[in-house]
Amino acid sequence: MFKPNQKTTATILLMLISITGFAQDSAGGGSGPPTPQGGTPPPGLPIDDGLIILLAVALIYGIYIILKHSKKQTEA
Repeated sequence: MFKPNQKTTATILLMLISITGFAQDSAGGGSGPPTPQGGTPPPGLPIDDGLIILLAVALIYGIYIILKHSKKQTEA
């Protein structure tokens, strides 16, 4: 018979409790956050500038860490 782990059970229960907490309506019966009152619009900055460079650097760093780790294991 399957015996559940206490940590797994506790994690599942905490996630279920947090989900039900977010699902509750607001106490005042409001309709969400207030609408913005004019002002300056947010800048339309692109979020993907340099994304290729970031991915290339991450790939090179990952290869470096893997080679460093494998070299350490072959020496030991």
